[in-house]
Amino acid sequence: MGTDEAQIEIKPSDNGFAATVTGVRVSEPLSEESVDTLLDAWARHGVLVFPDQTLDIEGLEVFTLALGEFGHDPFVAAMADHPNVLELRREPDEKAGNFGAGWHSDWSFQPCPPSGTILHSKVIPPVGGDTLYADGHRAWEALSSTMQSMLEGLRAIHSAALPYGPKGIFAKDTEVRTMKILISEEAEATETHPLVRTHPVTGRKSLYVSPVYTVAIEGLEPAENYTILKFLYDHMTRDEFVYRHRWQPDMLVMWDNRSTSHFAQGGYDGHLRVLHRTTLAGDRPR
Repeated sequence: MGTDEAQIEIKPSDNGFAATVTGVRVSEPLSEESVDTLLDAWARHGVLVFPDQTLDIEGLEVFTLALGEFGHDPFVAAMADHPNVLELRREPDEKAGNFGAGWHSDWSFQPCPPSGTILHSKVIPPVGGDTLYADGHRAWEALSSTMQSMLEGLRAIHSAALPYGPKGIFAKDTEVRTMKILISEEAEATETHPLVRTHPVTGRKSLYVSPVYTVAIEGLEPAENYTILKFLYDHMTRDEFVYRHRWQPDMLVMWDNRSTSHFAQGGYDGHLRVLHRTTLAGDRPR
């Protein structure tokens, strides 16, 4: 028996960025109306939080496919029997840095980056491990009209070289890591996208850059690049644009990579942490 759209309740935060979803079991089939409701809320609020959702890996795959097609995860090994699912696992004795520790929008270096990411928690430590989300829409809208005029029309260059290239951060990692990172020369490829992205559903504009994957702005000198990108990174991650998510076991969160950036915090050394992740295929940014 599928979920009835009339049962779904969307409770946004006070500023409209991030919302809690109740009245739906993501392990059950979704009606077409329910899917439309969730996709609409996801586009409007950027981050959707589904508490108390018991879900196995197969169920996560089914839920993802109800919303769209799988995205492609290029530099992290998927689970052996589930090629579209990543297990974000960190053992209690691991010394390597936590995965995702840097502001980014998932795989923005791809020609068509994933529209969204879905993460389901299995084992959550009693301390640490919060995920921070930054609202690119409100960050853009808070800029002066003069700054907006300067930024519109610019294109940013994205690459996976910093984390995943042969000279990147993970290549230099000497600590044992449970997750298998795939270091590759292909990570040094670049892709350009608009610095100011227009959401295909809502039509709202947002900043679309990140310190992990954005390497430069086309046509600018190095000093200009440094100054403008540093300003944007500092601006878009100001407290008023950030939602801090505190995880609980059996919680599903999906976020919109077209309008948000995120940062995975550590602080749970000595504890096991396990989550399962899928991505939704997206379009070329415009």
